[in-house]
Amino acid sequence: MQQAENEGSSNMTTVMEDWTQKLLKAVVLMMAAYHFYVALTGMPEPMVVRPIHIAFVLFLGFLKYRGGKKQTRIPWYDWLFAIAGVSSAVYILFEYQRIVWRLPFFDPLTVGDWIFGILTIALVLELTRRTVGKTLVGIVVFLIIYTLYGKYFPGLLRHPGIPAKNLLEHLFLTTNGLYGSLASLSLAEIFMFIFFGALIQEAGGSEFFTRVAIALTGKARGGPAKAAVLGSALFGCISGSGTANVFATGSVTIPLMKKTGFNPEFAGAVEAVASSLGQLIPPVMGAAAFLIAEFSRRPYMEVAAAAAVPAILYVFAVYLAVHFQAEKAGIGIYQTDEEEPGIWETFRDYGHILLPVIVLVVLLAQRRTAYYSSTMATLSVILVSYLRPTTRMNWAKLSEAVETAIWRVITIASTLLSAGVAVAALQTTGTPYRLTAVIVQLAQGNMFGVLLLVAMTVIVLGMGLPVTGAFLIASVFGASALMEFGIDPFVTYMFIFMYGILAPITPPVCLSSFAAASIAETSFIRTGIRGFILGIPAYIIPFMVAYNPTLLNIFGSGFWFGIQSFITAIIGIIALVSATEGWMNGQLNLFQRAVLFIIAFGLLWPGTASDIIGLAGVALVFYSQRIRQRSAAI
Repeated sequence: MQQAENEGSSNMTTVMEDWTQKLLKAVVLMMAAYHFYVALTGMPEPMVVRPIHIAFVLFLGFLKYRGGKKQTRIPWYDWLFAIAGVSSAVYILFEYQRIVWRLPFFDPLTVGDWIFGILTIALVLELTRRTVGKTLVGIVVFLIIYTLYGKYFPGLLRHPGIPAKNLLEHLFLTTNGLYGSLASLSLAEIFMFIFFGALIQEAGGSEFFTRVAIALTGKARGGPAKAAVLGSALFGCISGSGTANVFATGSVTIPLMKKTGFNPEFAGAVEAVASSLGQLIPPVMGAAAFLIAEFSRRPYMEVAAAAAVPAILYVFAVYLAVHFQAEKAGIGIYQTDEEEPGIWETFRDYGHILLPVIVLVVLLAQRRTAYYSSTMATLSVILVSYLRPTTRMNWAKLSEAVETAIWRVITIASTLLSAGVAVAALQTTGTPYRLTAVIVQLAQGNMFGVLLLVAMTVIVLGMGLPVTGAFLIASVFGASALMEFGIDPFVTYMFIFMYGILAPITPPVCLSSFAAASIAETSFIRTGIRGFILGIPAYIIPFMVAYNPTLLNIFGSGFWFGIQSFITAIIGIIALVSATEGWMNGQLNLFQRAVLFIIAFGLLWPGTASDIIGLAGVALVFYSQRIRQRSAAI
């Protein structure tokens, strides 16, 4: 009898779980269909489309992500949270006419405004805790308390305090807080670009980019490691996610690197660094790139184009470090009994996957909006996939891509919504302007000091926040300080973004290195440290951009000046990588490495005199190496 009851209970549980999974898939498809409908028919009023987007995010988020680590089934209160998230949007839609016609900060709030306003903010923060952790939630809660009770804070932090009514109204009943520009980015550009990347990946994009990288570097010294660099960079151009890059390409390249002779720590470090830097590779960059376009009032195409030269420098630096390491370790060409697909076979089977990327770039180049361009490119993926049986997007693949995209969107959306609350609350206090003065004062009016303080702030924030969250918070605190020194707003936001993508490879919290170490089956700590050393040039390049903005538009200040800046930057990278790896065309002694460090910094900053001295110094070290090699050969 007892056994029968247990079996009945087990069957009931299974039926409920199956029903729940079917419901989740149905709502996921509904969310995707709604967003495509909006993209194709035109954006409705902000206070209509944004609450609906947030309702989808909250409903799916609470049914997907558990509040406790040991929970597997959906508890009853998560169902309540999910339904409450939808009810908030229903309230906004029912009260739409009153909300849009009311006089802000003059008309009184209704009981419903108070209940649903507090409820929605609390639900967004709880979902953020589940998706990205407690750090961002803690920052938001602190800033809300600070906004309300600023009169109790000391010194420059003191302000009169904002009445709770005004703050709630600002966050919930206007397009400045929850329903502000960040919610718009989440439901439009970011949604479509993530969807685009997921479809490309499901259609065979990761296979294509990995095979291209292996085909191009397979016959080179240390080929698998170089394939990891190129493969991660290529995959980054459609993914925009560092950790996703690690798992997508690292599962293939890390074992190959180990077989070739690279130690596991170096193999993991190469993949982690290359994958993190992949977020800078256009046309699909990290989500923060859309924030750069929004804040600097530039078309997204300009952001993508500006990232090209720094991205080339990043990839070149890691590629060169791999080459030097292969020479130091005596690692030759990877030999295998299996015949790898050649470049022609790869393009024959998967080359058509590039067509949607070309569609995206062409539309962006024609100054079409990022939203329209990404929508058309996304639809073209489905059509193009039918050109080959291996990439054909059947219902199973399409459903998988939709689910992958939606869960990524929910994670990013929860981050953006919480950060939007924080930024909106802080801006009502005027504190960012006072903090700008504090940062400038701490740096003693020195531009390098301000850049260093902002860079450190972004790195520290990035250890507990996703790149998007770190970028947003750091922009509020640090962007104005950099602009005080005459740095262009666009350059300022690019500087912050480039440091934001470095947090995942910066010890002690280096998530990309940890992910790569798990694939390489080696020490997390040693992989993290090796990744940091490997990525040293990446920490210098943002300073190069700040002091020489020509690198973001090498032809904007004249053709020859742009070419000079690019060439000297490349030679500076060679000097810096040689110094960090202890190798140029042979082993370097400590004196030569120290000289190259100094030369590198001279070349990385603009100036004809420093360029000439730097070039002469690199040539001298190279020539001395050649003389020593000839002497040893005699």
